Amino acid sequence: MQNHPLRNQITQEVHARPFQRFKSDLGLLHIAASYGTGGEQALGDALNQLLTNIDVSLPETVDGFFYAENAHYGVRYEPHNEFYTLTLYQLDAASVDKLTGLWEALPGELLCGVKLFYSGPQVQPNLKDFFATHQVSGAEVMGGAAKVWTDFYPDDDKGFVTIVVHNSALKTFQAGRLLQRLCEIETYRHTALLAYPLAQELMPQLTEMDKQLSTITHEIAHNADAPALLKQLMALAADVEALSAETAHRFSASQAYFAVVDSRIVELREERIEGLQTVAQFMERRLDPAKRTCIAANDRLERLSRRIARATELIRSQVDLSIERQNHQLLEGLNDRARRQLRLQAKLESFTIIVVTYYAFDLLERSIRNTVSADILRDQVLMVLSFSVPIIAGVIWWYVRKLLKHYGDDD
Repeated sequence: MQNHPLRNQITQEVHARPFQRFKSDLGLLHIAASYGTGGEQALGDALNQLLTNIDVSLPETVDGFFYAENAHYGVRYEPHNEFYTLTLYQLDAASVDKLTGLWEALPGELLCGVKLFYSGPQVQPNLKDFFATHQVSGAEVMGGAAKVWTDFYPDDDKGFVTIVVHNSALKTFQAGRLLQRLCEIETYRHTALLAYPLAQELMPQLTEMDKQLSTITHEIAHNADAPALLKQLMALAADVEALSAETAHRFSASQAYFAVVDSRIVELREERIEGLQTVAQFMERRLDPAKRTCIAANDRLERLSRRIARATELIRSQVDLSIERQNHQLLEGLNDRARRQLRLQAKLESFTIIVVTYYAFDLLERSIRNTVSADILRDQVLMVLSFSVPIIAGVIWWYVRKLLKHYGDDD
């Protein structure tokens, strides 16, 4: 038996982006950015230069994702369809001083950034040093093995969000999962919200299109000019489909990113710290309205498309009925013309009988004259034929009436 050609790829997919083992104390900088105009080649060159600057060697096999480290630094790179993420670790202290500026030479456009400070049980962090007077969200996570605090507020320097993690009893792999999940919450929170400005821009357009459709539907109900209304509906449907084509990818991606954020928050297994709102509560209060706006814009666009389709079917039915009425009137006109022709033919029936009688009499007379040689006998036969003209006319009249009888039933 041979291996399926995709077996290795499928098997390796579940191990493609492993979590790393981390001990406290450490600091990290995490960024998410678009690829930029230079593409993957420019990004690859910039990453190689960054690794060279901090004396970190790439793994022997690199297939998109990689993690590399030395005694002081760690680098985690992960490509995505729309963006890439880069996480720089300072492994010797809960600080990011040595990481500042390392990422700035990378190509692309910065979407979001995270400064994370991970300290051990022996150090109790002073939250005011990190968050000043900002409102802080926090919770015990991973079954109480650690505490997490953040204000979700970008700093004044590069716009990075600060997260503080205090390790109480985390194992090294648990720490790797926790730090990665916190970075992903911030990353996917921002990428999900890329649809929010689009949704805000789309809402007034959808409202205007709703009004146009309502006006057209009102005119349909009052039997207005169906072809003109159908033309308006086709133009409106084209505009809606154009908007749908422009926004479908963004809204579907946004829904997927929101789902990832929800999943990562659930995986934190938060337990509330008295006096603080949890990360889940913060997201529910601050992120959920934007999420609902994006969903509502997408749903309104889909509903508007369906309503236009129903209105189009309605007006097409009216057009079909109008065509059927026209066809019915045309057929009625044809039938009326045929009836008039039959009436005229009936009126000319008497003339037809006279003409046919004349030709029948003439035919019989000629036949008798040519077949009967005796003069006396021929004169007698012709006399009898002359007296039989009414009989011939009656037979012909009866036959013609029989032919025209069924046509006369349509009167």
